[in-house]
Amino acid sequence: MSKNDRIENRGICGKCKGAVPAFHKEIAGKIFLIKECPKCGTTEALVSSDAKRWREKREMCDYKSEAESTCSLKCVDCNHGKSPMLVFLDVTNRCNMNCPICLANITAMGFRFEPPMAYFDNVFKSLSQRKPKPKIQLFGGEPTVRDDLIDIINLAKSYGLSARVVTNGIRMADEEYCKKLLATGTQLMFAFDGRDPEIYRKIRNTPEACQKKLKGLENVRKYRKAKITIMCCTGLKVNEHSIGDLIEFCHEGRDYIAAIDFIPLTETWGPDEVDAGDTTIEDVEHIVANALPGTEFVPAGMLYKFKTLLENFDVGRLTFGGAHPNCESVAILISDGKAYHPASRYLKKSFSQMVQDAVTLDKELGIKLNKSILVKIFGKPAKKFLFGLSAFGFFKKNAKMGEVFGERVWTNIMKILWGLLRGEKAKNLLRRYTQCHGILRMIILPFEESMCLESARLVECPGSFAYEHPLTGEIRLMPVCAWPIFKDDILKETSKRYGVQAIPGSGHLNAVNK
Repeated sequence: MSKNDRIENRGICGKCKGAVPAFHKEIAGKIFLIKECPKCGTTEALVSSDAKRWREKREMCDYKSEAESTCSLKCVDCNHGKSPMLVFLDVTNRCNMNCPICLANITAMGFRFEPPMAYFDNVFKSLSQRKPKPKIQLFGGEPTVRDDLIDIINLAKSYGLSARVVTNGIRMADEEYCKKLLATGTQLMFAFDGRDPEIYRKIRNTPEACQKKLKGLENVRKYRKAKITIMCCTGLKVNEHSIGDLIEFCHEGRDYIAAIDFIPLTETWGPDEVDAGDTTIEDVEHIVANALPGTEFVPAGMLYKFKTLLENFDVGRLTFGGAHPNCESVAILISDGKAYHPASRYLKKSFSQMVQDAVTLDKELGIKLNKSILVKIFGKPAKKFLFGLSAFGFFKKNAKMGEVFGERVWTNIMKILWGLLRGEKAKNLLRRYTQCHGILRMIILPFEESMCLESARLVECPGSFAYEHPLTGEIRLMPVCAWPIFKDDILKETSKRYGVQAIPGSGHLNAVNK
């Protein structure tokens, strides 16, 4: 392939904000995105603080070039050709807090966005026609400041859509409101940066928010119908030394907390200055590993490499499967009933190496099973049986069986199998006969600002924002990380279209102080 035939990565110029050619460069052990603008010259943005780790992820996913696919970055003229597994939807830009790191409230945007129910009916009707139907995440601002939020959730359900609420959790401190909201069955993505009020003083200007959130979590634990996900904005010089305590908190609440989503804090967020270090995905990985030594993250996109497994078993929705190797990364912690531990505690090798070996086995099985005489005679049931047999052999080879099952390894294995045959729940059997009582999923989600944006990552993005085109009324999709660049213009025009007041008003409710 000649130089002219190479796929060109693109980024956003740091000065004129136009889409320009871009490439990665290692400088002093860090990775920067270099943007070359014909008008403004060269600008750069920090992408990773750990060049070695950044490259390892690409190697794990066999990603060899600067960009394996690209786009024009003209997202308003596009409709994101990738069918999303997860769709965000802005419901308001009002909020009951006023965080200086936020780009999605009235203060930062300069106008009010709060469309009527007709807007949501139009969006949900369109999304319900997609196959598979995506999961919806109601976003803001703060969705709970809308008095008709429950109506919006029920409208989504009427179209067969599952709607989760991304909330700062302040209004969950109102027990009656929390009870009513959770009665809908909606899941919560609950923003909680740690148990130290100082964290909230640094990045949210409201240290008293900590107690409100803790009260909200108590109410959620009492009334929830489904487990929640904690969303933790993570930053150097902010809460890097509090992550161990957060993990301990999640273990204490493992009956209602299923996962932590870490969002790296970029110091250029928001209109005001924040005393925080510029934090990359790799920084968060190191922060978590320092809090719980042995914790390893792998690219979430690797999940789609288990093709044989996915073809033969229903493993549920893999939201970030297929994502770019330098986007979301995932790790799991395992509870022994007393605390969470890294998965590597139960393995004879590193977690990342085990995942890579499992991908290799999956690929080999895909070839072998198609040639198997048993499969040709008995079809898919034989495939599942042979796959399961190989998977157990792989597990036995790589797991520390004593750490998993205790002293009576084979006795406990037989008890689990007998329990499954009798129809008992697997999670109850695991708690009874193993040292693995539960799992905490951890994902690092980069909500990029424009300077880190690159086309090679956007085209693979499994998540989108949905919006109504302000001129045509057509429902369109835009990759999550591109949305902050275009949302203000789009939502301002949408507000005008629906006659919503498009000027700042009494948008902040100051509920934290009530």
